[in-house]
Amino acid sequence: MIRLLLSAVIGFFVASVVLRVADLDAGWEWAFGVSLGVMVPLMILVSIGRTFAGARQARPQDVDAAVRENRVSLAKVLETRATGTSINDQPLCEIRLVVASRTRPAYTTTTRSIVNLGRLPGLQRGAVVVVAQLDAERPDVALLDPAPADWQDIADRDTHVRDLPEAPVWDAGPARGRDRRGLVRVPAVLFLVLALVGFGARVWPVRDEALALVQGTPLAEVQAEAAAAAGVGPATGDGEEPAPAVDLFSAAHTRPAIDDLVAVAGGSQFTEVGIYGDYIVAEGLTAPGEPTTDRYTWRGGEATRDGAAPIQPEPEDLPDELFDVTTVDWSLVEPLVAQVPELTGITAPGGPSVLVRRATDVAVATPVEFHLWVSDEYYDAYLTADATGTVVSMHGGRPGSPAEAWEAAHGG
Repeated sequence: MIRLLLSAVIGFFVASVVLRVADLDAGWEWAFGVSLGVMVPLMILVSIGRTFAGARQARPQDVDAAVRENRVSLAKVLETRATGTSINDQPLCEIRLVVASRTRPAYTTTTRSIVNLGRLPGLQRGAVVVVAQLDAERPDVALLDPAPADWQDIADRDTHVRDLPEAPVWDAGPARGRDRRGLVRVPAVLFLVLALVGFGARVWPVRDEALALVQGTPLAEVQAEAAAAAGVGPATGDGEEPAPAVDLFSAAHTRPAIDDLVAVAGGSQFTEVGIYGDYIVAEGLTAPGEPTTDRYTWRGGEATRDGAAPIQPEPEDLPDELFDVTTVDWSLVEPLVAQVPELTGITAPGGPSVLVRRATDVAVATPVEFHLWVSDEYYDAYLTADATGTVVSMHGGRPGSPAEAWEAAHGG
C-alpha cells in the first residue's frame, strides 16, 4: 500500500536529514535527494487518495447486480455541496439524499461522487435521481449516470419520491476493514514500525557512528573518526607526496597549529577544538562579531576553512559557548595525553582524542575544560581535566584501572 511505503520513505528521509546535518552522510549524499524525490510524489498520491476516498462510482457489474437484486431505486436530492476538489475539471460533490428503497423504509444518506458539469443543474434540491445501493446491508449508494432507460423514464414521471420528507439517517458505521473515509484500515503501530525500518535502513551504513553519538561521544569526535576511517585527507592534485604527519599532541606543534587556525578564521573566538593526533577539527566564528560559526581544519601543515558548521548554535547561546583559544595553555595537551594509558589501561595506536570547549563538567571550576576519549576493541574511557591540566573526572576504562575505580567511587 502507498501509505505504508510512504511511512518507510519518511523514516529514511528523516534519517538522511539528521545524518546530513551531523555531517555523517559521506558517500550517501544522494540519499537525501532521492528520498525527497520519492517522498513528495507519494505524499501527493496519498493526499489524492484521502480526498477521493468514499467517492461512489458504480461499475457496470455493480449496476447489473443491483438490478437483479432489486437494489436500484429513486432518491430525492436534499443538498448538493461541492467539496472544492475536482478531477479533469469535474467537481467532487457531496450529495445528501432520501433514498426510496424498495427493500426497506426510506432513509437519508450522503454519497460522494464526481459529477459531470453538464449534470450538475439536475442535482439541485428536490431533484429525483436514480441510485444503486451497492450493498444490501449498507446505506451506501451511487448515482447511475446514465441511468437505465426504463428507470430514467420512471424518474422523469415520478411524483411520489419528489414529495418525500427527509427520512431518518441510516448510519451503519464504516465497512469492515475500512475507516470512515473508506480507506483500508491499517494499525497505527504498523506505520510507526515501517518508519523505524526506513530510519534504520538509512542509519545502518553509519551504525557505529550513530551508536557512539547515542553513548554520549561528542559530535566533533564522531565526525573526525568517520573522516579518518574514510581516509579523508588533503589532496595535492599534482602527484606530490602529502606532507608527513605531525604529532599535534606534542607541545612543540599544538600551539603553532592553533595559531594557524586563528589566522584563517580571522579571530580567536571558537566554540570547540578537537585534536586527533595528526589533525585538528575546530568550530569558531565565521568572522569576529558574526552570529554564525564555520568549521576549520588543520591537516598536513595547513589550516583551512571548510564552510558553515553543520550545527549552528542559537544566537542567545553562542556567547556562553565561545572561548578565546589564545588564552588556553596548549602545552597541557601533551602531559594529559601521556597520562591516558596509565589512568584508563587503554593504549590506542592513534592515541586518544582531545576536545577543548567551555566547561560542562560540574567538577571543573575553570571556564574551559579538556575532554579526552580513548577506546580499543573492548573498552572505552572518558577523562575531563580543567584548564590547569588537573584531571577531575573519569569514566570507563579497563577493569582495575584508576578510571574504573574513580567511576565506581563517584557513582558513575
